[in-house]
Amino acid sequence: MFEKQKQDVGENSTAIQAGGNVTITPYQELRAIFLDLFELNFPRIQQVAKETADQRIDVMLDELQKSFVKHKDQIDPKKFEEPAMQYEMQAMAIDVARKGEKSNVDLLCELFCTMMSKDCPELIELIAAEARRILPNLSSKHVSYLSLEVLVNEVSLTTSNLQVANHTVGETLSHISKCTHVTHNDLQYISVSGAIVARGITHVGVTPEFIKNIPEFKGKNADQIIEFSNQNDLNNISELQNLISKLHVGRFQLTAVGRLIGWLNLSKFSKIDIKDLFK
Repeated sequence: MFEKQKQDVGENSTAIQAGGNVTITPYQELRAIFLDLFELNFPRIQQVAKETADQRIDVMLDELQKSFVKHKDQIDPKKFEEPAMQYEMQAMAIDVARKGEKSNVDLLCELFCTMMSKDCPELIELIAAEARRILPNLSSKHVSYLSLEVLVNEVSLTTSNLQVANHTVGETLSHISKCTHVTHNDLQYISVSGAIVARGITHVGVTPEFIKNIPEFKGKNADQIIEFSNQNDLNNISELQNLISKLHVGRFQLTAVGRLIGWLNLSKFSKIDIKDLFK
């Protein structure tokens, strides 16, 4: 349980109480709540470790401010009054204090803003809360793998032009390049985390629909697409097909949590409305 605390309220400010309801709008007051919760609930630690933890919290708050600016029109201030949201704030701060950048701070902040949005359905709030629990335990290469699964199985392109598609694939692969270091043991770990599950029937020779829809690739299988791409300097498409084979895409499928994390990671460089994912 949170400890009770009393705080003076200045002009043009709102009262906050870590043990009860919270009414808040400005970012600076939100920052104060995070720091209060951290001070009240983080275990007593040595001074050096505490300084490191404080620095990590500062980094998180800077990232949170960026996310709030990005989503300022969607944030619902009344949600700060909900005990469940205060719990998520506390848990997020503790995860970041413990693991720093390894907790995927930027994505945690995006998840928090997703939960704070005005018209966020209850289902997405529940999925986002579970993703918040899982995300600090995934490395950046694990997150990139989830985005690769999204790219292969769910992304569509508005163009069927071969060169444009190759360029778009290249930009995306550059963003999630760490997935190339994923091993079989990593896949097992991601599965244990709850972000992916093994398929009942393994899909072999997987090719993304947006590649199949390109006229030059109509009727071609994965090996033929790689051969054609190598012959025509379409290196990005060839690399994508090789990654699909190397990382056994088709053996696992995304859970709702893994799907949200994968999309959220891709949304850092492409605009996407998370609510559209679960219609």
